[in-house]
Amino acid sequence: MPTISHFGGIAIHLYYNDHDPPHFHVNYSGLLTRIEIDTGEYVNDDSPLPRGKEKEVLKWLDIHKDDMMKAWNDCRHNQVPDKIPPL
Repeated sequence: MPTISHFGGIAIHLYYNDHDPPHFHVNYSGLLTRIEIDTGEYVNDDSPLPRGKEKEVLKWLDIHKDDMMKAWNDCRHNQVPDKIPPL
């Protein structure tokens, strides 16, 4: 499970060969959730982040959406993805 980025106590992870839709895993203070890359929506009604942290993650995603899709595709092909700069 590569850690793609880390900022403000938030860790962004991807899993190798994970299921669709393209998404990433967020760990904030033990709260684990998943967010779709294309839409910024939570996957399957996962637990939401605190509103301020959610805004940070969505701002980061907006800036790095193309990078995240590349990282997702790399993981789908069992390749180590590049790190993505923090917010």
